[in-house]
Amino acid sequence: MRYKTLLLFFGMLLSACAARTPPGACVSVSCRPDPDSRQMVIWWQTDMRPGAADFTRVNVP
Repeated sequence: MRYKTLLLFFGMLLSACAARTPPGACVSVSCRPDPDSRQMVIWWQTDMRPGAADFTRVNVP
């Protein structure tokens, strides 16, 4: 019984350390923005990103 309790405790402890995705975060390619006639979307490589976002929208004249 004590083994099961310790196993449950450590499982809960490790799950508390796991990274959680924020509620509004996009984790799928399907929710990324598409370019249109007024905006161009630039996709950045990981080491070239200007911030947390992996894309930048640029207005097209």
